[in-house]
Amino acid sequence: MDKQFDKKRLMYNKSEDLYFITYNIILILYHLKCINSKKQFKDYRKLVFLIPIISDDRMTSIFIDYYKGNNKPNKVISNVINRLYYDSIENIVLIRYILMILESKEIITLVNEANKTNLYINKIDVCELLVKDSRFTKEVGRIETIKNNINRLSIVNYMTFVDNFFKGNGVAIWENY
Repeated sequence: MDKQFDKKRLMYNKSEDLYFITYNIILILYHLKCINSKKQFKDYRKLVFLIPIISDDRMTSIFIDYYKGNNKPNKVISNVINRLYYDSIENIVLIRYILMILESKEIITLVNEANKTNLYINKIDVCELLVKDSRFTKEVGRIETIKNNINRLSIVNYMTFVDNFFKGNGVAIWENY
């Protein structure tokens, strides 16, 4: 029985866990105050990077320290930033799938614009139970730390975000502007 549990644990990948992604999306939107049509989270694609960033103390620190090229990363940090970009970019379709489910449940609202999809929480009362749960204290703390160090994160353009954190730190991006 223990070997079977260990095998399942080894095969677990939190970047593919729908519940993990869902509660992180809600935490990010709620704590960035994206709660109505006037305060939308601009371009959902940024979420693919923010979810792993708020899920790990080290990633949060790296993000704060190296966003906008304020510091020059060493080889180890460059590799971490590269890995974050390439691992995250693969999850855009999964994030979109989860967002469509959340929209169908009327928990969030998706707003399509010219070349981006914005979003905000639609059912604040339902989400407050989740965001106030003490199990998410670490994630909430990381979101607050990021929010206090990086201005206007919810409204920054996707490509500006990618340029400021990834391209500015030497990641060869493969997206079109």
